[in-house]
Amino acid sequence: MEFEANIIRFFQLNTSVGFVTFFNFITLFGGLVGGIITFIILFFNNKKLSYIFLITFAIASILNTILKSIIARERPFEIYKDIINYGNEDGFSMPSGHSMSASLYATFLFYLNLKSKKSNYTKSICGICLFIFVGLIAMSRMVLGVHFLTDTLAGIIEGFLLAFTACFVYNKLSKKSINKGFLK
Repeated sequence: MEFEANIIRFFQLNTSVGFVTFFNFITLFGGLVGGIITFIILFFNNKKLSYIFLITFAIASILNTILKSIIARERPFEIYKDIINYGNEDGFSMPSGHSMSASLYATFLFYLNLKSKKSNYTKSICGICLFIFVGLIAMSRMVLGVHFLTDTLAGIIEGFLLAFTACFVYNKLSKKSINKGFLK
């Protein structure tokens, strides 16, 4: 855990007020703001997928809360007094809910992107941007001193697995419905 604390210390010792402000802004997109934006994008492109997203997001949020209670890992600033809680967070640390949400959002948007009629170049650029988005959210949680690296990685994996499963099931059900004439 000392290695992970050193990552946070590195960010916080080499930071400025503007840097912290930037990451406080970025971290908003790993929360409800990002969820609303993702829902709107999905809704205007694929209403059924947007509803699947809402259900998956609700399940993910509940699962994340349960996992935090079971794991009961303290936050970095609670363990190491030299780490500052710039994110003004409390509660348990693992897995990171913001990282989980960002990964969930990005996976759903990536799925929508793959199903689009855009060029492969555009799809690739979109995929890279979504990957960077998840990385920035995870980094923001460490810069703000509220999560260890493993908290963010666990959150990313949790969000990806739930979103991937939901998109996989949606895809299978959509194909069956089309074959039976229910969806047109």
